[in-house]
Amino acid sequence: MTTTIGRDISARPTEPRIPAVALEDMTDAQRALAGIGASNVIRTLVRRDDLVTAMSPLGQALLFSQRTSARARELAILRVALRTGAAYEWANHTLGALGAGATEAEIRAVNDPDATWADADAALLRAVDELCADDGVSESTWAALRATHDDEEIIEYLMLVGYYRMMAGVLNSIGIEPEPGRPSFGEVPVAKEARPSRTPSGAGGTPDGTWDIVFHHPAGDQDVTLVMAVHGDRITGSVANRVNGISTTITGGTADGPRFSCTTVLTEPVSLEVSYDGLVDGESIAGDITVNGMGKYTFDGTRAG
Repeated sequence: MTTTIGRDISARPTEPRIPAVALEDMTDAQRALAGIGASNVIRTLVRRDDLVTAMSPLGQALLFSQRTSARARELAILRVALRTGAAYEWANHTLGALGAGATEAEIRAVNDPDATWADADAALLRAVDELCADDGVSESTWAALRATHDDEEIIEYLMLVGYYRMMAGVLNSIGIEPEPGRPSFGEVPVAKEARPSRTPSGAGGTPDGTWDIVFHHPAGDQDVTLVMAVHGDRITGSVANRVNGISTTITGGTADGPRFSCTTVLTEPVSLEVSYDGLVDGESIAGDITVNGMGKYTFDGTRAG
């Protein structure tokens, strides 16, 4: 697509000025941070793990907020990415926007200065534009924000824009590259089709056992081990991140033949609830992961034992 709002990024670094740290070269503290996601970002910034540790709580509070709409947050971040020429933010958060409920047409419209929006969205996007251009919101835009959002939401959105503008400067200056397969700057990803309602091959199976799965999150794929023990229609077990070793217990798990659902509650490196809904197909497994306050994503994998 032709960029109409996005900045010219042709003068940005063509390769990283500071290389990412290989996982095998990380300290235990750095490895734990790497499990957060955004692999190229975290693997680069862990060279100053003290600063990552200090800034992460704010980023997590903004990104996983229950106070504002995940869809609106993602659209605002995309507008910041366009105004600041932040290819990495655009690459990750287009996928995040889809997961949070935004449509392909809405993502395309973020890059269109003539697009028509509902009042709340229009006010928020105008605020982003003004903050990026003049470090302040005009009286008319402030009135539009107040007409569609309460004070607490406005404060949060202002801080969200500030946080991602800060990160844009870091990412752009270092030249941190998007992970392979992510959308190019200004490009709109295609929403994945809904998973079929029946077992694809008819092989069926039971979720009982150990599964090596990949959680496809816009901040970076996460390698996870899912262990499930089926007791009638109930499931117990655990979910462990294979990079940082963090493990959580399954709660509220249920099974119905090859179908299953379960929930875990993470407390580190971020506090949030994650729900899994999946389907076993012989030695393969696939489904959706819902991250509370963030949206719905996909996972797939194979039986490990």
